[in-house]
Amino acid sequence: MNKILVLIMLSLITQFFSGSSQANVKTYPRQINLSGNVFHFSLPEDFSKDMPAYDMVEALDISDPQKFDDPEYGNLIRRWWDIKEPGWFGKNLGTVMMDISVQRVVENKQQLLHSNPYHIKNRMDFMLMLDDSFHQNYDALNKEIAPEHGNYQAYHSSPFTLSGRKVISMYRDFVFNEQKWIESGMAAPRGELIADYSIPLAEHAYLKVSFTYSHNANVLPLEFRRGYAYSKTEDILKSFKMDYTKDNPFAKIVGEDWLTQTNDEVLEQHRDSIMQLFYGPDPEAAMLKEEQEMREADEKDQREMQELLKHDPL
Repeated sequence: MNKILVLIMLSLITQFFSGSSQANVKTYPRQINLSGNVFHFSLPEDFSKDMPAYDMVEALDISDPQKFDDPEYGNLIRRWWDIKEPGWFGKNLGTVMMDISVQRVVENKQQLLHSNPYHIKNRMDFMLMLDDSFHQNYDALNKEIAPEHGNYQAYHSSPFTLSGRKVISMYRDFVFNEQKWIESGMAAPRGELIADYSIPLAEHAYLKVSFTYSHNANVLPLEFRRGYAYSKTEDILKSFKMDYTKDNPFAKIVGEDWLTQTNDEVLEQHRDSIMQLFYGPDPEAAMLKEEQEMREADEKDQREMQELLKHDPL
């Protein structure tokens, strides 16, 4: 009997010191009706006790674009989770904030590839619109906040970049329950990350789920996100499912058409126009000149190294 009691005590002590307060947290299904389009998702309900948890909007009329003149109209739910190391005495690492909202498609103010209104049935237009929305929301703020650690801007996001002659998407595409979502990440002050996941709802509106990863001052950002915070949001993301109305064309677009291509493949279809953004009206001539200058610089460096070795051999 004494041996059994000792084993039970050891088991309890082991669970006390090594058990994770965040492990095996059950998620609970929820849904929001958006003019007949029903968004399904699940959340773990171990919410932060220090942050407000206002009631979720269970139904929203998205049929009238003018309703979104009120900037608060599309807000649906906001929740926080505290992230800590495993164990009862694990270190507090930071918080994750989730925002779900319906956003109105913004006006084409950047006019990167064209000057027409955005038609978000087109995947390229949808990505351009997300980038334009970022600039309309953060450009004014960037003028007021000094960037950190040599960054170009305090808040920074870009839809694509170049690697040599290859166009690379900075937006990632995810498939949740056989529907394509676009993630547009944003670097924020203090090394924080804001990850937005977006899917079209109507020609004038889209759904955005935003996760803000905020690490504590004594915690490395990657340690916080990759080690613990991403595991909190992963199960939430996997639960995303939009049940569109029967006559909504976006059901086929995100559930069939967009599944056949990656974001990189979509960008490749617009390669010439994108290259002009980086190199001007004649990208090929500009790239050849740049490559020639790089070769000449390399040859000069090699000559200087050879001369140096002649006078000061190793």
